[in-house]
Amino acid sequence: MNTKRLKEELDAFNAENKKLKITMGTLVVMGWCVFLIIIATFTQIDFNHYIPVFPQVDGNFWKLKHYSYIPQIPVILFIAALIGKRFGMTAVTIYILLGLTFFPIFALGGGIKYIFQYNFGYILAYLPAVFIVAFMLKDKFNYATIAKADLLGVLTIHIIGVFYLVLMAIIHRDSFSNVAAWIVMQSGTKMIYDFIFGYIAILLSKPVKQILWLSMG
Repeated sequence: MNTKRLKEELDAFNAENKKLKITMGTLVVMGWCVFLIIIATFTQIDFNHYIPVFPQVDGNFWKLKHYSYIPQIPVILFIAALIGKRFGMTAVTIYILLGLTFFPIFALGGGIKYIFQYNFGYILAYLPAVFIVAFMLKDKFNYATIAKADLLGVLTIHIIGVFYLVLMAIIHRDSFSNVAAWIVMQSGTKMIYDFIFGYIAILLSKPVKQILWLSMG
């Protein structure tokens, strides 16, 4: 198979007027995307960052704090930009089904009972986020559109995630302090880094697609 034909097939991932067609190539790419989500789930990036201090302490307005970041959301946005909404949502669906049935591939394990975990709403929110990001990028891939897609994708995941978290807290009759702590942990500072790394991830999707054309050709 020549490079031109492979390029056309990879471009078809984002084509809105084409039906989902399962071929060896599409299975390989979707399988690679599922594997990428799993790797991101168990990848931790450690770095230091400054946070504002109120009230002021020792004449300093900023405090250096260690932070551990899990890059799941940037990977989801990357997949949406790389292979489009149909194939991207299929890959995410496979990841969710595997985690609920066979393998402990979620952050806190797996199995059907995982639907009662506080953070499961963030995972479910990957599906509409992929749809939104891929839809926004299907016609234009410029800096402004990428920023909008990144913003809406990240907000979609966190808004749905927080609503699901609150619902689970009501079911479990958890205290407000515990719920607030979960929200801060899942959607506090992390949102800022999701916006930053999400934007970079979407930008990287274009050269990665070109590398796929060359490597498969």
